[in-house]
Amino acid sequence: MSEDTQSREGDCEIACFDSSLLQIVCMECRMNHKDDLKGIWKSWDDAKKMHFQDKYGDVTQLLFVKPDDALLKAMVHFWDPTYRCFTFNEVDMVRTIEEYFTLLH
Repeated sequence: MSEDTQSREGDCEIACFDSSLLQIVCMECRMNHKDDLKGIWKSWDDAKKMHFQDKYGDVTQLLFVKPDDALLKAMVHFWDPTYRCFTFNEVDMVRTIEEYFTLLH
């Protein structure tokens, strides 16, 4: 759907802006005290966990996902900071809410 709109209406970025991706990207990953956050989550009772999930959704599931460094590096290569989405063969790949929901489950 968004690809059809882009083909029909064109890009919405400023005409003089150069959106070319960088050839070399430095990436630094930090775990941000993930083990501490896991401990806090596990110490909560079911009612507290349910309240948190009702308010913030399934974001806590990300605590239990092991990051894949090679995948992150590949994703950075295709990230377009101008559009804030992934670009493959000059087509913007924007995730929908439903796709994020599926990825987290």
